[in-house]
Amino acid sequence: MKAKVAKSDHKFVFSKIYSDSIHLLEAAEIITNESSACELSILGKTNILNSAQNKGQVNTGIAIKDRLSKITKEVMECDYFYNPEIGYIFIIGPLSSIFLNDLEGKSLGAISVGPYGILRGLGISHKQAYSHIKALKKGGYLMIVRGYDDDLDILQNVLRTTLCQIHEPNSQVIP
Repeated sequence: MKAKVAKSDHKFVFSKIYSDSIHLLEAAEIITNESSACELSILGKTNILNSAQNKGQVNTGIAIKDRLSKITKEVMECDYFYNPEIGYIFIIGPLSSIFLNDLEGKSLGAISVGPYGILRGLGISHKQAYSHIKALKKGGYLMIVRGYDDDLDILQNVLRTTLCQIHEPNSQVIP
């Protein structure tokens, strides 16, 4: 006789900073192949003022959105907001609506402590949220995956083993 394990209806998050878009998109592809039930969102620093002249370049977010749409086979939302602590940030994926939620004429992400507060509200620890904000300021990419606990555990293990094989011994992934 097998015991039934009840699956929680509550979603959890897994977040990780990537220093470059290549490893970020490799991880996104692994996540998409391993679990269709997870929601994938990406934040990154951009120079939106030059997005027209740099059309298609990674730092505008458009190239990542296009590649992510191909990987997930879904149309991904992509938008921008300005945060005084970080600068211009692009957001791709289902969490866009949270970061762009209007609060008295400003998007929540545009408030000085907005991104930190949103990350904390999603369940990310103080230390990790602070580290993520610091990495975003330096140009890192933040990947946030929402899903059920069991799925996230599997994804973390798959990412850990697969990305260890992908990275060269001297390369560094920011935790």
